[in-house]
Amino acid sequence: MPSSFARRLLGAGLPALLLACILGAMLWHQHRSVEQVASRSREEQMRLVGTLLGSSFDQAAKSSLSLAESFARNAEIRDALAAEDRTRLQALSQDAYQYLSRQASVQIFGFHNRELRYLLRMHRPDQHGDDISAFRAMIVAANRLRRAQTGIEIGIAGIGIRGVALVQRGSEFLGTMEVGLDIRPLIELVKTATNGEIAVVAAASLTGVALDPKLPAVGGLSIMASTDDQLFLNLLRAQGTQPQRDVEFGRRRIDERSYAFMSQPLVDFSGKLVGTVLMLKEETRSDWRRLSTELWVIALCGGILAFVGFLVLSRARRVGS
Repeated sequence: MPSSFARRLLGAGLPALLLACILGAMLWHQHRSVEQVASRSREEQMRLVGTLLGSSFDQAAKSSLSLAESFARNAEIRDALAAEDRTRLQALSQDAYQYLSRQASVQIFGFHNRELRYLLRMHRPDQHGDDISAFRAMIVAANRLRRAQTGIEIGIAGIGIRGVALVQRGSEFLGTMEVGLDIRPLIELVKTATNGEIAVVAAASLTGVALDPKLPAVGGLSIMASTDDQLFLNLLRAQGTQPQRDVEFGRRRIDERSYAFMSQPLVDFSGKLVGTVLMLKEETRSDWRRLSTELWVIALCGGILAFVGFLVLSRARRVGS
């Protein structure tokens, strides 16, 4: 036969257990809601990084084309290109190129004739006269379509945001002029604004050009530019990702640290998928972790208080009877 204390304990424990279960279920639901809010917050933060990066790329594309158009409309440059006078073109471009390379991150600055040969590279003046029809799709498109082109292109000089303008004298087509901006300062600016890490990754199987073998690479994916090469190498080694048209959100664990993650497609000037843009943002989660801990402490304390309360009430009823 159970003792009177055991009976009181049992009588008080069942209602207390029921109340504790109800309280636990409510707090579990609240904990789940907190996790959902944290997930939405994480996604919103990464969307902000992606939006700022996209805006930076778009603005850079417009700037590169504006610069190319301004030189293409210069009468002296038109005459020098028509005569294929490299020396004159170089003299006309030297001061501007030196200034723009220092102040505006201009990486590519050059002129091509109508036969798709590179007449002058200000960034590599010793290399000229080569046929670029096999690997400079943007120049080929501008030449054949007779329309300016702008966007991302991957070439032998690496990745850049480029603008290609037509050089014309009246209705006569003389060639093209291009300006390319370095992508690295752009992603560094976005990192400064958002505290996010960014990598622009190209897939060798999709670009159609030979990528520099010196670039950091894992499994056919080459990091063309990033804010932290080692971090993204570790990501690609641990959790390989493949370029896709869809935007992906999630969390990644790298070197015992948790990161909010986002990937979005990297497309060139023609809309062709050539790689992926990866974004990471370290999660401190101190506020969410503290709130979650507080919820479970409340559940535990509530269960204990409910048990004690029912035990006291049960004893009081028995004394009264």
